[in-house]
Amino acid sequence: MNDITINELKMYSPNQVLVGSLFGGPLAMLFFLWKNFKTLGKSKEAKFTVIYGIVFVLALITLLQFLPQQIPGIIIQVVYSLCALQIVNSMQMSKDDIENTANYSFQSNWHVLAYCICLYIMWFAIIYPVANFLAALGVIG
Repeated sequence: MNDITINELKMYSPNQVLVGSLFGGPLAMLFFLWKNFKTLGKSKEAKFTVIYGIVFVLALITLLQFLPQQIPGIIIQVVYSLCALQIVNSMQMSKDDIENTANYSFQSNWHVLAYCICLYIMWFAIIYPVANFLAALGVIG
């Protein structure tokens, strides 16, 4: 009769953010970081994630157009994914912190996979028209 129910808040672990960023692209990275900040109640940081994320995506799209073909794209993915991992570990919660608190639990890996697929498709839906536009202007070859 006096059962107390604690609603656990779902967090993305550092490893989920890392893998999600590697396979889901920069939009997935930004989503996972934003969602964790929102779950933690850090609205200011969540807002900055969106603002800086937009700037990052625009800069990344521009940079990708001018990189030589000899530089593999996976290097860029690894770099921003490791940056996301560092942000999660330093500004959000580590895996141990999530495991040891009663208020938080992990998001499902299936949930991460679904977002990765959707956000990776969105990334290509953004980058290809921009690349075609820059090619039409003669900015890139």
